[in-house]
Amino acid sequence: MDIVGKQGIYDHLLMLEKAGIPGQGKQKQDHFDDLQAAIVTLRAKRDRLCAETAALKNIKSKLDQGLPIEEDTIQLERVVLKSQLMKLKDLQTAYHLIGGYDLVESTQGKGVCVSFHTAYEGVYLETYNVEMDLTRTVQISRHNIPPCIPLERLAKENLQTDFKAFLETLSLHLSALAGRKQQILLIKELIGTVEVIERNQLCNFLTLKCKSQDERNTAVLCTLEYGDLTQCLPSHVTIESKEETLPGSPQWKKNQVLLMESPVHRALLTMRKTGSIV
Repeated sequence: MDIVGKQGIYDHLLMLEKAGIPGQGKQKQDHFDDLQAAIVTLRAKRDRLCAETAALKNIKSKLDQGLPIEEDTIQLERVVLKSQLMKLKDLQTAYHLIGGYDLVESTQGKGVCVSFHTAYEGVYLETYNVEMDLTRTVQISRHNIPPCIPLERLAKENLQTDFKAFLETLSLHLSALAGRKQQILLIKELIGTVEVIERNQLCNFLTLKCKSQDERNTAVLCTLEYGDLTQCLPSHVTIESKEETLPGSPQWKKNQVLLMESPVHRALLTMRKTGSIV
């Protein structure tokens, strides 16, 4: 091959190299732009953390020297408030995607109001609100959480040390309570032959009166206990009847397991369908 031929091949390869694969240049540019944006965000966070650290060091130094820190205290409060609000906004962005609670700033940025939305089987139920003061340590200022929910204990366990865990645990308690209440409502709506004769505010203790499908329509008491307040299924089920052999029969042993593994209204519907109850 002569020199002219070789030169033509080289020119053709150079042209292909410059042209590249269609769209590759744009992909590289998009990736580069994403990296640039990430760098800007990380630098902003770094600068914010550096400023907060410097402010805290300055206040500590004055404390060590016994100097007045009245103005610095105000600055520290602002730094802490800003940091806490940024963390809460990050939580809101993440958790709002899967539902559960919403966060809204209150009292001119010195507090936050958390709204917990409950639902069961696709039906939206109650909404509860907790307003918290962020000026010093996180403190609950107002709320409409039901008294039966152990709010004080949950706050003592996680409110100061793990705010995210506090919100998630409280959300689980509220959702489970709403679910247990809704199950009782569905029993009354769907199964008129079953009577709810005992329940408490937490709906974690429930006694039902059924009638077995036999000649005498024997009365059967089913007691459901919910040991885990974040769940809608019972941890223990007791079957009682004047007919002493009934609770230990194979059919009612199956019913006992069914009541522990299925929502109570669904379990009762199955029991009626299979001929266990009227």
